[in-house]
Amino acid sequence: MATEITYEELATLVRTRAGVQVTAEELADPGRMFLDLGVDSLGVLGVLADLENRYGVSLDSSDLLGRPVAEFLKDVNASLQPGS
Repeated sequence: MATEITYEELATLVRTRAGVQVTAEELADPGRMFLDLGVDSLGVLGVLADLENRYGVSLDSSDLLGRPVAEFLKDVNASLQPGS
């Protein structure tokens, strides 16, 4: 099982699940939010569902649009660590 999801992998998920063309560099911008990139709530839920199915992570989706992408990825990766 993966121990960390990269920005490149997240960008691929956003492109395939949300249909928005983004780069890893755009996602890594510390203040960038999904809405800034044109990813709506359904797109974010699609990405989250894919992450949950692939890696078994469980995150609260209620505030995803209001948080920076980098913070979201940090939380996802923290939940992948043993003992989380």
